[in-house]
Amino acid sequence: MDTIKPYECSQCGSTDFEDAGMRQVRCSHCGSLFQELKDEPKVTILKGANVVFGKSANVEIHGDVEIQDGADVDIQGKIVIVKGQQKRFFDLELIKPGSKHKSV
Repeated sequence: MDTIKPYECSQCGSTDFEDAGMRQVRCSHCGSLFQELKDEPKVTILKGANVVFGKSANVEIHGDVEIQDGADVDIQGKIVIVKGQQKRFFDLELIKPGSKHKSV
């Protein structure tokens, strides 16, 4: 797993995090689980989905796109993914405190 360091754990103060997948990170020190919050929308095509963009499709997506393993996506038309030119800001939302977090 990759170590991510732009955050500070609200439970223990650590800045060491591991990628937990699905835009989640886990504090390496106390184990608290956080959801990454971004200022851009994200389209996620889940495992088992069957998505077809037909020949006449003209789709523009602003933000990120994630296609999970096991999703069947057929793109026959036009798909444009637009990512902003401005600096992106990231934040975290606590999902589950770790077992080793300090009392606040």
